[in-house]
Parts: sequence; C-alpha cells; structure tokens
Amino acid sequence: MSVIERLATTTVTFRDRWLRLGRIGRYAAWLEWPEPDLLLVLLLGSVVVGCAGVLATTQIGSGDYGQWLMTSRSYLGVGIPAYRAAWAVPPLVPWALAVLQLFLQPTVAVHVMAVLLLGGLGAAAYALGSTLFETRLAGLMTCVAALLLTDRYMDLFAFGGLLQAAAVIFLWLAVAALWRARRRGPNEWVWWSVGAWCLGAGALAHTGTSAISLPSGIAVAILCCLATTRPGIARLQRLVPIGVVLLLLAAYWWTVVLPDGANLVSNPASLEYRGFGRLIESLLDYPPTAPVMLLGSGAVLVGAAFELRRRRIGAYVVVGAWMSVTVAVTVTAVLTSTSTDYPRFSTPLLAPFVVAAGGALASILSSVGRWAFARFRRGLPATWSAGAALALVAISVPPATGAFVTDANGYRLPDVASLIQAADWINRNVPPNRAVLAPAREGKWIEGLTGRSGLFTNAVRYSFRADEWERSLVADALLRSDVAFANEFFFARMLDPTGVENTPRRVAISANHGGEFVDLLQTVPSSTTMLRADGTTLALLTDLSGGPPRQTVSYSEDAFTTAWSTVLHGKAITYRQTIVVTRDSSTLELRASLSSVVPTSGFELELRPSGSLPIVGVDGGGSQATVSFAQIGSRPPALRLVIAGGKGTVTALPDGGLGIRAKGDQLRLLITDLTAAPSPTIGLQVLQPAELVKRYDVGAVLLPRDAVFDARKSRLGRLGFRVAESIGPYTILVRQ
Repeated sequence: MSVIERLATTTVTFRDRWLRLGRIGRYAAWLEWPEPDLLLVLLLGSVVVGCAGVLATTQIGSGDYGQWLMTSRSYLGVGIPAYRAAWAVPPLVPWALAVLQLFLQPTVAVHVMAVLLLGGLGAAAYALGSTLFETRLAGLMTCVAALLLTDRYMDLFAFGGLLQAAAVIFLWLAVAALWRARRRGPNEWVWWSVGAWCLGAGALAHTGTSAISLPSGIAVAILCCLATTRPGIARLQRLVPIGVVLLLLAAYWWTVVLPDGANLVSNPASLEYRGFGRLIESLLDYPPTAPVMLLGSGAVLVGAAFELRRRRIGAYVVVGAWMSVTVAVTVTAVLTSTSTDYPRFSTPLLAPFVVAAGGALASILSSVGRWAFARFRRGLPATWSAGAALALVAISVPPATGAFVTDANGYRLPDVASLIQAADWINRNVPPNRAVLAPAREGKWIEGLTGRSGLFTNAVRYSFRADEWERSLVADALLRSDVAFANEFFFARMLDPTGVENTPRRVAISANHGGEFVDLLQTVPSSTTMLRADGTTLALLTDLSGGPPRQTVSYSEDAFTTAWSTVLHGKAITYRQTIVVTRDSSTLELRASLSSVVPTSGFELELRPSGSLPIVGVDGGGSQATVSFAQIGSRPPALRLVIAGGKGTVTALPDGGLGIRAKGDQLRLLITDLTAAPSPTIGLQVLQPAELVKRYDVGAVLLPRDAVFDARKSRLGRLGFRVAESIGPYTILVRQ
C-alpha cells in the first residue's frame, strides 16, 4: 500500500470515528473507540499540566525559595553572605537554578524551577508505575496518587521544598531504571548505569532524603540483580555502577558534608517541634493520604504473597522491600532520637506506598472495566477502565488543587513586585558591605536577591547552625526590645521607655521551651500598684518618673535596674525593679523594692501572657505556683514562680493573668524554667541594640507596614534609622 493510500485510509477511519463521537443521541458511543491509550495519555497530560498550571499561576512566597536563590549565587560567580556556606546545601538544585538565571530573572527562574520539578514528579511517577506494573494505567494511577490523592508532594511547592522534590524524582527514576535493567537486552548496561546515576543524583539533591533513598535504592538494586537469569558472577557485575556511585558519594560526604555535618543532627529544638509526632500529623492532615497508605500496604502484602508463592521476584516484592527499608530507617531515626526534620521525611516515606497504591488502583480499575464490559456489552474493558480513571481524576482535582492554593497562600509575601523593587533600591542606595534587618520571610528573599547579609528572626527548629541561632536572637533584640538580657534559659526584653532618660517600664520574658525561646510573661506597668498601710492605692507605676537605668555586667551575672520616683503631698516615693539572669541558671530573678516616707503595706505586680499562649493552669498557693501555658511543640511550657522567704503571694486572676502581692517593701520573685531543652542555643549575654547595629553593620531596615510598624519605627529611630523610601507595603529605613 502506497503512502497516499495509507493516508486516505487513515483519514476515512478518523472521519468515521469522529462522526460516531458526534452522535449525541448515542450517549455511550465514545465507548466504541477501540484504543483507550489516547485517553490515558490525555489524562496524564491533564493531571501533570493542570497541576503545573496551578503552581505557575500561584504566587510563591516561602522564604525557602529565597534561600535557594541565595545558594545558587555561588554557581553564578557572585557573592553570598559570609556566614552562609555554599557547601551546606547539596549542589544539584542550586546549580540548575543558576543555569535558569542565565536566561530569566531570579524570581521567575525559581518559579520556573518549581514548575519543572512538579512536571518531573508527575513524569517520574508515571515512568515508575508503568515500568513496574507494565501498564499505562498503572503509571497514570501512580501519578494521580502522588499529585492528587495525597497532598504531600504538591505541598513541597507550597513551602519551597525543591530539594526534596528533586530527590524523590531521582529516586523514582532510579527504581524504574533498575527494574528495567533486569531484562536481558542490548541496553541492559545502560539501564544499570542510569539507575545508579539517578540514585547518586538524588543524594546530591537533598541530604535528608538520601538517608532513605540510598538504602532503599541499594535494596531494590540487589533484588533486581537477583531477578535476572544470569549466573552469579554476571549478576554481581551488574552492581558495579552502583558501587562506583557509592564510592563517589562517600568521597563527597567525607570531604564536604561530614566535617560540619554534626550540626545537622544537633538541633536542640527539632525533636520538640518537628519530631516524629509532626510526621504522623503531616500524613494524616489530608484525609485521602491515609487510605493511599493503607491501599499501598495491602497491595504489597497480597501481591508479594502471590509472587513469593510462585518463587519469583516481582514488582510487589521489590516495592515491599523498598517499603520495609524506608520504614526501618524512619523507625531507627526515632529510636535513636536523631534530631532531624521529620515532617520533611513524609515524601520519601510515602514514595513506595504511593507506587504500590498506583498499582492497586490500576488493578481495581481494570476489574471495574471488565465488570462494566460484561454488564453493558459495549466498548472495550480497557476503555471502561480509562473512563473510570477519568472519573477518579475529576473527583480528586478540586480538593487537591484547593488544598495546595490554601497552603501556598499561607506562605505568600505581601507584594513580591514591591519586595523586588525594595531589594533593588537597597542595592543602589546602601553600601554593599552593610546588612539588612528585615522580617524572616523578606530577609531570606533579600539574601537571595542581593547577596547581602541579612538579619532576621528564624525559629531554632528551622535552623541547624549556631551562627543562625545567634543572628536570630540579635534580630529579635533589634526589632522588639530597647535592651535585652539572655542566658541559656531566658531571654528578657526591656520595653516601653519613657521620659528623657528612656527608662523601660515593661519587661517581657521568653523562656527556653524545648530549645525554642517562647514568649510567656510580661509585666503590666499600669497595674503595678504601691499600697498605703490601709491597703488603698498610693500610686501607680505610670504615675512615677523614670531615672537613669543601671546595668551591671559580670562573667556570671547580668542585671538591669530601673527606678521611678515621684513626690506626693511633699512625700517622696521611689520604686526600683531589677531583672537578674545568671550564667547557666534556669531561674530568672525579678527583684522589686519600694521606699516611701508614707507608711505602706507593700505593692502589687501583674504578670500577663506576653505572646499568643494563654495561661491554662496555675497549681499551688501562697508564695509559690506552677504556671502552665497552652501547648506548643510536644508539650505545654511551664514555669515555677516562688516568692523568696514567703514574703508575698501568687494568685491566678480571673482574666487570665497572675497577681503578685509583696508583703512589705521588698520582693524577690524567682521564675524557674521547667521545660527547657538540655542543650542550650546561646549563653549569657547582654544585647544592647546600639552596639548590635555597629557590630553587624546594619545599614538598612525593611519593615512591612503592619500593626507593630509604628512601635518598631520609633524604636529604630532612637538608633539612628530614618525613613528613606516607601515601596508598596514596605518602608525602608536607612542609618545615617
């Protein structure tokens, strides 16, 4: 048959099929299409392209995206902050991001990178499912299970988990290539090599994921090697590429990762806030995830039992071994109390479950297709299965994409375009060696866009290096205090200075709770009351004028004393308050004294929650009490309050505060931290904002105009910062 005749025949066939599809009266005419593969391809494309389209049209704002821009600067030959180590992040994703920036603007490049990785996840899931179970339907269902039936993989792109996404892609491709390599053929060695190098690439994409992907990949490689029909020596030779890659990775880890790698597992707050419990929560937050895991587990148990009964190493045996190694690594990390980021383990942990669930869904849909064909005697069983797959996709798309958009919006910046303009303005108007003080999310983006040193508060649980903890504390002191004291257990901030002496009136106390400083208590100046002998109010702290604050600093103890005084009816009244923090002591001391010519019966203080955690319990009575707050992390913070010598009382107030009553003119209130981490993040120090500005050479401050803008602008104004520019929701202050 000539080419023209073939073309004519194809045209007539296509016309006839199109006409049949156009007969609206025959509602099931589309089932007569003889080849369902086209529908599967269209479904796969719609899932991957649709999810990528949602990501492409959703604003990304997570600080992690800014951090990846920062790490990519090294591969572009431009500077990064001196305290940032380029080697601290595996090189694969930053290098690829640097390549994209040769052609695109940085913010566009990181967005495009995310879209490409999402497409890669869908393609890798399809490749693995279709290779393991040898049907296109299984590949499609694996993709659907990954991107639609669980939110863990789409969530990677909400918070900026590009490194984990790349690591999972290479893990899936490695397993697919190794399974394909078990077949004899001219490309056998090619597939073994592809599997080995994909396994290595995954380890160079994300260090945490490699703890699971490497042992899993080795287990899969051994099973695939045993599944071949070659003799023993020839089988072992197939593992040579894996061995070469492992040797290269060992050299990389020995020379680059291990010298400072202990920091990655020494975070004192990680287990408290991001431990195994958070992993379980992340797997159960989105309802369909648990059924996917149950379906995958059941499929492995049933499928592996049939395969082992036949004495063959099949797809379910391989996935079962992969699943067992993954769970074993996770359980080992939990039992050894490894301080790692467990919520980030969810994607590599889910990987074999998703693949097994994809195979199980394909089997279920195939059975549905056969039943429908037997019931209606129309179309083909495979076409009915493809139609059922279409229905499953249609049902799962809205909740999956809606959940992603909701999560992404939680990380979004107020205005990305304005932030880019602000970064450009800072580069043009502030000397290049000066740091920028900013909120955490904006600070990370400033680092990535400008390469400047950034000062921003970053929770200890998200940081794995001591210099990050120190810089975070400095940023907190600059933005939220007029002077601050800290030791291993407490961070006390002096606030609300008044008068020409700038005497702080309020004290805010944060305590080490599981390695993280958590805002717990603060004094209330308007409720600090001096009492006459008959118990009536003599004066309030707000009625008194502040004198020069006095600071005492030594190796073992730091103290900050403030004094206020006034004259009532010719009688002088003086109230003094001292905050004392001691090196390596879990007790902070608040001393107060009242001196007056007028007879007094003592004075009263009020302590209220200083953060978002309310007081939920006050146990005890008289001169001591144990105060519990709402849970954060794995347990609630708790403080013990004791009035030394029993010269006073601690009572719970009806509105949720604490009343402290001093019996006499002296008070020593001892506040003990009961829930601190055994390993501290900082030591005893005084944080004077004026000195910190000089030490870190802060040249500019980026502030969003929010509820605390005026207070922070006023505080920074006393340090010499003046408003220089306003761009969108941001104001830039510059130090003259």
